[in-house]
Amino acid sequence: MKSKLRSRRWLRYVTGGTAALVALTFATMSATAASASSSGGIPLANPFGYKYGYKAALAELPKLYQGTSTKVNTTPRPAAKNKNIVIISAGQASISSSVPVDAAAAAAKAIGWKVTILDGKLEPSTYGGLVSQAIALGAQGIVLDGIDCDQVRGPLLQAKARHIGVVPIYAYDCNDPTESAGSPLFSEVENFNNLPDKELGYFAESYGRGQADYIIAASHNKAKVLVLNDPEYTVLKYTAAGFDDQIKHSGGSQVVYTQNFLAADLGPKLEQEIQADLLRYPQINWIKSPYTYATILGVVPALSAYAKGTYSVMGGEGFQPELADIQAGTVTAAMAISSQWVGWAAIDALNSYFTHKPVYPSGIGWELVDATHNLPANGILVPRENYQAAYLKAWGIKK
Repeated sequence: MKSKLRSRRWLRYVTGGTAALVALTFATMSATAASASSSGGIPLANPFGYKYGYKAALAELPKLYQGTSTKVNTTPRPAAKNKNIVIISAGQASISSSVPVDAAAAAAKAIGWKVTILDGKLEPSTYGGLVSQAIALGAQGIVLDGIDCDQVRGPLLQAKARHIGVVPIYAYDCNDPTESAGSPLFSEVENFNNLPDKELGYFAESYGRGQADYIIAASHNKAKVLVLNDPEYTVLKYTAAGFDDQIKHSGGSQVVYTQNFLAADLGPKLEQEIQADLLRYPQINWIKSPYTYATILGVVPALSAYAKGTYSVMGGEGFQPELADIQAGTVTAAMAISSQWVGWAAIDALNSYFTHKPVYPSGIGWELVDATHNLPANGILVPRENYQAAYLKAWGIKK
């Protein structure tokens, strides 16, 4: 849906060096973003060649509906035997964590590993202690879900000293330019959407740009957006930066206000903040949610007092509750990403660490879902790629 993808840099989508011009011509507005710029201090790069402007956004829609996922690379890489791993979830109460964490556990069990899940309960103050607990449990590998390296640097240094493999799910290493917390401490990183290994920021930024293009196209480039963001998670910094840059250079749409919040605010507090923002900025006609849990606990309740269609909503990762809201007309669209697939890719990366093999491309991408495209009748979106069978084949496991 983490990032966040660094040496944890998720690609930089750039402004093309034209900011100094007195006026931006239409050609500039639709030009591909160059490299080496930034948005709010977040480095941008544009790995997928998104272009700016309304016409470019319209042209991008068929690609987003088709989806950007490819296939798992099935190069043989036999599974390591008899491993003991611990998966640390940022908070199992959040579907944005529980889905990839449970999938990673299922993948590890399919290999034959012993698996323990530790729950951070959305309390960042507990994360370091959970890494220490994993070490005490004799973990040979640790998977961190939504927990950035800088939050647990001390315990990760201990894990590295003990040669414990560490792999992230939607999390970023200590040398990410947004963190500058020292040398990298992750052992391996999933290879997202066939981007170079460890370029997590590229993937997250591109995801945000795709969300922006949908809003630009659907609003006829007249969107006035309330952006919701949870800056506790580095992945969301990259996603928001890509989104903001794409909107900023659209030549019509605008981010009116960004409402930052914390996971602890999910529920009535976030709902009230959204309602206050809508009163303060009556020009708002679109709301961008950072992830599914914020959509269902903040956005949808906040809009319950308004007639359907008063505000359009871009959801998060497209988990079942958001897809149900699209069916109900309370959410407009979601950029769906298979977090189950991400969980399996994390275990593949950890297996590569154990077996000293390269991390092969996962093929993970996303696809746009709205009321008329890709919306499954049962509310559960299943990737076209049978990634589980592909990984089992690569690992040499017959089921």
